[in-house]
Amino acid sequence: MLGIQRYRGIMRVVRAMSVQVQSRRIPMSREQFLQLPEGPPFYDYVNGEAIEVNRPSVRHQEILLALSAALHTHVSSRALGKVLLEVNLELPTGNIYTPDLLFYTPQTAEQIDLSRGYVRGAPDLVVEILSPSTAEYDRTQKMSDYAACGVPWVWLIDQETLLVEEYQWTPEGYLRRQAVDARTPFRPLLFPDLTLEMAQLAPPADNR
Repeated sequence: MLGIQRYRGIMRVVRAMSVQVQSRRIPMSREQFLQLPEGPPFYDYVNGEAIEVNRPSVRHQEILLALSAALHTHVSSRALGKVLLEVNLELPTGNIYTPDLLFYTPQTAEQIDLSRGYVRGAPDLVVEILSPSTAEYDRTQKMSDYAACGVPWVWLIDQETLLVEEYQWTPEGYLRRQAVDARTPFRPLLFPDLTLEMAQLAPPADNR
């Protein structure tokens, strides 16, 4: 199924997964949301509603752990900043998500609130690993919010194919700078001396 996605002005045609997931939505204030106990269930906070989100699969977590370890090693060895996994991110719009991975430079790391255990403001990089049940939500709702808040870089990684899409923020919206398949070295523009090959980093079970 073909769909149109618009991220603040830049429009492109994408092939969407035909998976429909009805999320539970509960109207509440931001203060009420922040008082919710830790899950399960787990929620994002979007436009005055708590939206229940699926927990990740084993495959999703395998990819996330492998990628975060490689990125953390690269970043920490060069004192480039801080890598965070699955922490609450409160954007300037007031919406709260839990991206798979965040990166902050030393200049933006002051947004990390250690006392509250979450971060506020726009990170330098957001990474989302797309599963069949979350891909549409990640590509539309989350990407639109990240664009509205000026998040400089977003990586979208397909859980099934390991395709990596790298997006850079522009005043007109997100520009897809590259799309790299699992067996092609991915050299992020944000980290010029980093090379990742997803098929080697997180090989599918049938290739091990």
